[in-house]
Amino acid sequence: MSIRTTQTFTIDFPSDFKQRLFRWSQQFETIVWLDSNNYEQQYSSFDGCLAVDEFTSIKTDSQNAFEKLKEYQSYTKDYIFGYISYDVKNDVEKLTSTNFDGLGFDDLFFFQPQKLIFIKGNTVEFHYLKMIDDEIEEDFEEISSYNFQPKLKSKNTNDLKIKLRIHKDEYHQRVNSVLNHIQQGNIYEANFCQEFYAENATINPFEVYEHLNEISEPPFATFLKLEHQYLLSATPERY
Repeated sequence: MSIRTTQTFTIDFPSDFKQRLFRWSQQFETIVWLDSNNYEQQYSSFDGCLAVDEFTSIKTDSQNAFEKLKEYQSYTKDYIFGYISYDVKNDVEKLTSTNFDGLGFDDLFFFQPQKLIFIKGNTVEFHYLKMIDDEIEEDFEEISSYNFQPKLKSKNTNDLKIKLRIHKDEYHQRVNSVLNHIQQGNIYEANFCQEFYAENATINPFEVYEHLNEISEPPFATFLKLEHQYLLSATPERY
């Protein structure tokens, strides 16, 4: 027996509806927004997806992370949205990381949304938990008439000072170390990342995401909000 009520509506202007839907989502503490930016994909099942308002969730460090996630899936038996961080590798192999973490995200997080909305072409589907399904039509009307003009304004318009976590000389040393390992046959490939960051900065994450998405138009755009933590992604990769 389904725990969700599904209701479908027809929309005339999907791009406008997506903008309104994303702005409407700001009121929630937990948000996952996925946008394909109308990129044509053979196996695509939706053009946009919004999951908000957590009903249940799982947060954990890397220890036994996959077992905990499997258990969580087994009793929710529903849509779940979230992320698996890089350090969950420590649950799979005997590995550790000592890199500085200035963000404090949990190693693994997934949530079961109360409200789930899919956009496909000129159709929008609302998948709400049955206990709140009386809000579907009201939410559809509110989203359809939501005023998304003018553009959002950042609280702080001062120029950000972007810093490197690994400075130039140390970066070159690490790259050379990776190349040596490849030449010696210890590894054949490495994904060596560099972190850029700014301190004591205030931004509007919704505005920054919209601008990032506007200039990138990636097929796998993502916006994640977990209370005070945000993740903004504009990637061309199915990862």
